[in-house]
Amino acid sequence: MHIFFRLKSTVRKISLFHPHFNPPPSRGRNFGGCSPSKLSNKWGIILSLLSLIVILNLNCFSSRRWNNYYWQLDSLHYYTVKMDSLLKNQTVKMEMMRTDFYTKTDELAKKMETLHTRLTELESMLTGMSIKLTSVQRPEPDTMDPTKKVSPEARLLYEAAYLNYVKGKYTEAIEGFKTYLKTQPESALSENALYWIGESYAGLGKRQDAVDTFKELIAKYPASARKPTALYKMGIIYEEAKDLKTARAFFEQLIKEFPNSNEAVLAKNRLK
Repeated sequence: MHIFFRLKSTVRKISLFHPHFNPPPSRGRNFGGCSPSKLSNKWGIILSLLSLIVILNLNCFSSRRWNNYYWQLDSLHYYTVKMDSLLKNQTVKMEMMRTDFYTKTDELAKKMETLHTRLTELESMLTGMSIKLTSVQRPEPDTMDPTKKVSPEARLLYEAAYLNYVKGKYTEAIEGFKTYLKTQPESALSENALYWIGESYAGLGKRQDAVDTFKELIAKYPASARKPTALYKMGIIYEEAKDLKTARAFFEQLIKEFPNSNEAVLAKNRLK
């Protein structure tokens, strides 16, 4: 109905502006010498043309709208595919990051476990060293036979050798003590000089020379105050050399001959 009224309005406008167009006459009238039948035919032709024009316009409009819809759908499909691609890429990257994170986390956990193990070992080593340091006996002060005297020159030679020993200069200490023993073989400090030669050899890692020197000390001065320490030192040297049988023999000799000495207490701890 709406289209019909629009067509009717259009016909009226054409009648106003077209000089040869006459609208259909009213009943009982004759317009321009034309019969009602002719006017009716003209009116039908005009209506048909106008209908065709309207249909073509509608088809053109509908086609444009559909083309617009198709373009929008294509655009939507394009952006949808693009978003899917971006999401897939982001998902892959996030998966890689997660895998990398878990891998690094595992590596960090392994490193921390290794560090913890090393710290435990270090703690054990420090504990053992602490026990050893607390168990090491400090050398007793040099003892001197009051019946024997030492000249000032010989005393200076002995003190110089002892100072080298304290500084860790064991080779110079050995040479100094040996020079002292050559000049003062039976002095009040001779047994002490022999003992420090053995300690210097031990400091240089010359275990056999150290043992031979301690044995010489014990053989030459059997009643020496340095004998318990010499026995203990020889036991330590053989223990470090993995000769536990010989080390045990020296520790047992020490405990038997000097049961109340500090060295005997240390030897008992070694035998446990």
